Amino acid sequence: MKAGRRMAGLFAALLAGTGAGRASDWPQWRGPNLNGSTDETDLPTSWSKTENLAWLARLPGTSGATPIVLGKRIFLSSTSRTEDLMGMCLSTADGSILWQQVLARGTSGTVRGEAAASSPASDGQRVYFTFSTGDLIAVDLAGKTVWSRNLAKDHGPLAIKFGFNCTPLVRKGRLYLPLLRRRKTYAYSPGAEAAPAGPLKSYVLCLDAATGKTLWKQLRETDAQDESREVYLTPMAVEAAGRTEIIIPGGEFVTAHDSATGKELWRWEFTKKRKIWQRVVPSPVIGDGLIYVCQPQQQGVFALRPGAAGTVPHKAYAWKYAAAAPDVCTPLLYRGRLYVLAGDEKMMSCLDPKTGKAIWSEKIGGKGVWRASPTGADGKIYCVSEGGDFLVLAAGDVFKELFRLPTKARPCRSSVVAAGGSLYLRLSTLLICLRNLPAAAPQ
Repeated sequence: MKAGRRMAGLFAALLAGTGAGRASDWPQWRGPNLNGSTDETDLPTSWSKTENLAWLARLPGTSGATPIVLGKRIFLSSTSRTEDLMGMCLSTADGSILWQQVLARGTSGTVRGEAAASSPASDGQRVYFTFSTGDLIAVDLAGKTVWSRNLAKDHGPLAIKFGFNCTPLVRKGRLYLPLLRRRKTYAYSPGAEAAPAGPLKSYVLCLDAATGKTLWKQLRETDAQDESREVYLTPMAVEAAGRTEIIIPGGEFVTAHDSATGKELWRWEFTKKRKIWQRVVPSPVIGDGLIYVCQPQQQGVFALRPGAAGTVPHKAYAWKYAAAAPDVCTPLLYRGRLYVLAGDEKMMSCLDPKTGKAIWSEKIGGKGVWRASPTGADGKIYCVSEGGDFLVLAAGDVFKELFRLPTKARPCRSSVVAAGGSLYLRLSTLLICLRNLPAAAPQ
């Protein structure tokens, strides 16, 4: 009874003026399909302190990292009140902490950046945590460190304005990471004290998932200027022309690399108009035989064809959508539609992924901008704004708002996770689990 009262009291403070068998896991950034969607069903649409709130758990600090779920365990990254950077494992049953480890120490060095903004990722055997300090740590499911590396020590200063926040792509026993940075280090960048005399180079890295050993390191150069060389994304893989291509947007180009060797197979240029702030945040999305990429600073969503060779002409893209394009949010591909969230404009658009034609485009409002990428599950689209607005839309060709709940929790930059019949929502320093539950007795 006391626990129930504590939970209700904590939830009341959170709200702002508002009254069976194992299903799909969510093993890495953008879910089991790597496009923001899952086949989960029977998920809640609405919630309150007496409706569909299974549990909530306090976290040691803030983070924009999206949790992952494996069976009955939730893994997440977190900052703390000190400079400890945490890896955590919680029970899906009640939110209790199964283990909590200090994996690294440090800060992002910037006011807007977070040292623990990269989501963990897993292959079912190990969980891989990445921090803006450059620390990359693999732990087993019990929290024991298997191997660790520091990318700044291995490859030089991580000259990225808001910190190195790139979640690796975990695929077939390998980790793929972009190390795209500007040529000159920032004073606060990890490894800045040992900066080389010459300009920094950018690379695409491939590591052995079991040992952390570098399998290949591919130079990835560009004539982009300053911050426009930097990225905050996860690479994605696409099968084409009898090979696997690793897709990396950034530095004014999109490049495809051979998964086995790192060799650059082709590159396509966003624009010849060079500016200094065109960093890339959204990850690429793969589906329907196309690659969906976002040009920085809300300049457009492009659909590219895989399987090319050499320099691809700019006009060779399949289609472009520029009416309400994202700057930060990765698009969602779900049930034959591409959902594009332009967070600064507070616009959600539903596109035909084959043609780029807008089926609908609507204002969604809310407090603050939208930084978390949308999630598709159970015929719905789940979103959360940086200001703490929880929003549910109907997936499909008609725009329909199903539910909205403003909260006091902020900043919120973590995407909603759907796994095992539950939704997991990270609100600042809280992790909330939502499930379809019987109506609660009055308290």
